[in-house]
Amino acid sequence: MNAELTPGFRHHSTIQTGSPQGRTVVNVVVSAVLVAVLSWVLVGCRDSSPLSPTAPHVALRASVAAAAASSTGFDGFINFCHAGDPSGFRVTPGGTVHFGVSNENRWVTGNALIDGTEHNTGDANINPDGQVVVRLKNSLKPDAVNGTWEIIQQVRVPDGVSTGVGHGTGDLQGMTIKFTTDPTFVPTSVCNPDMLKAGVHGVILSPAS
Repeated sequence: MNAELTPGFRHHSTIQTGSPQGRTVVNVVVSAVLVAVLSWVLVGCRDSSPLSPTAPHVALRASVAAAAASSTGFDGFINFCHAGDPSGFRVTPGGTVHFGVSNENRWVTGNALIDGTEHNTGDANINPDGQVVVRLKNSLKPDAVNGTWEIIQQVRVPDGVSTGVGHGTGDLQGMTIKFTTDPTFVPTSVCNPDMLKAGVHGVILSPAS
């Protein structure tokens, strides 16, 4: 990977977003980001059925109140659904490539305070050695809760280190979610058969810390 990308980073004056070299850089990075952010094998959450639609908000408000002084662990998958086109592609002196990313993902953990759809946007940087750092702002909307998790996440490629911390809004106000992700992706996403999924491990803390 480094041998392919390094020349493009160093000769940054010739990289264009529409050139074959530019497209190669973008495609490799987007693939790496997708694989490093969401490929985590978790055993505990293979069957994560959604909550019954009967009065979900009432039930979840009660659950949130009952968890006021608790720490609840979770394991599951983040399923990759759709990836937006990279944006704002540029190369800075020294050969570091920068561009914007956006994704839609589906969380499945078996925990009704979490399971739902995530939308994220972020910035990716690739240095001349092929190392990638992606900083994401995620908004995760659980299906059965009147609230969201507003998350800051960082992903590093190729070491696969990914951590995130988020704070709840609405019915999740005062709660904190912390998680890590596994470095390997596995088939198959529940929302897109052409994409992968990644394991996620974490904890919900209340009160927020």
